[in-house]
Amino acid sequence: MQVKRNIMINKAGGHSGANTKNYRVSIPADMIRDLGITEDDRSVILTCENGIVTIRKAPEQ
Repeated sequence: MQVKRNIMINKAGGHSGANTKNYRVSIPADMIRDLGITEDDRSVILTCENGIVTIRKAPEQ
């Protein structure tokens, strides 16, 4: 499955620096289910290599 998304960019709040920003992207529910992510087990591993970001389910501990 492939989908196109925009990155959400927001100013960070709290005690962050004046120019600090947060970057987020929404992931379709079907992809989350395929990864096996649940509310109780939602750890993932993010990897960025050669301009490609990969999201994998983290191994259970």
